[in-house]
Amino acid sequence: MRIYKVMWFDDEHEKFQPMKDEAFLEDVKLIGYSNSEEGIPELRANYNDYDAVVLDGLFFKTIGHQGTDIDDSAFGAVAKVLNELKAQNKILPWFIYSGQKSFVKDKNGFVELFKDTSFANGKVFDKSKDHDFRELLAEIKKAADHNPERKIKVNNPEIFSIFDDGILNEEVESQLMSLFKKPFYDDRAELKAILANIRSIQESIFVTLEGIKILPKNAAFHLKMKHLSGNKSAASGWNPSTTEYQTSEIENLQKWIHITCGTYIHHLEGQHYAGYMISNYAMQSMFSGLLELLLWFKKIYKNNI
Repeated sequence: MRIYKVMWFDDEHEKFQPMKDEAFLEDVKLIGYSNSEEGIPELRANYNDYDAVVLDGLFFKTIGHQGTDIDDSAFGAVAKVLNELKAQNKILPWFIYSGQKSFVKDKNGFVELFKDTSFANGKVFDKSKDHDFRELLAEIKKAADHNPERKIKVNNPEIFSIFDDGILNEEVESQLMSLFKKPFYDDRAELKAILANIRSIQESIFVTLEGIKILPKNAAFHLKMKHLSGNKSAASGWNPSTTEYQTSEIENLQKWIHITCGTYIHHLEGQHYAGYMISNYAMQSMFSGLLELLLWFKKIYKNNI
């Protein structure tokens, strides 16, 4: 089960540890921010890391703000960012969970302006009601489960643990996610983009292996292959003379991906091989091969840090 990661804007979130614990028992991790000054940059930069956002009606706008002198401007600032992301097709479910009467019981013009009726029909959940908290958790899960990227991550936990553990960065995760969404092409431009992503992810594997000193830096591809395969030679009877990190099957997979991507990336403009173009069968096969390389890489990385 993949934990639902939720950003929670509430000036008193630190007082609600029992509520966070209850949510965690339901597989929902509430990550609190007391103010919009800290939370908004995190939201903009890492919205892909979260499954939903929960907003209190009133919370602090700046770091270090204390007391009761607060208004709904912080709420509006976060809601505006969420709407901007939505306009860019970066849709993050968000919900209002408040104890303020003006937000829960009264009709609040500010809420009516900003609330997103796509989630829980725009209901404002009441902090004073235990049932509302349980309903909120259910609605968070319901909305998040419709997110195609979450579905991909849930169905491929071994692959995406590489990014959850920080082994490869978010840019590589974004490249991989685009391949999961569409590992086939309709025209030459898409073919080139897919091949470039596959080749780039393979290069990210090599760079990371250089970083933990499994590979020498800036070596040519054939030297990388020789090193990962144990530097076999005729002098050693084709037995490994150094640590053997990859089997012949993985080596062949590495070469196939590297050579095929390079060939078609650089020769799509002309009639390469008398006009023959690799089909989407090959593209999907190469994508599956890349996933196999990622699983191999994860094992090598974890065994050598």
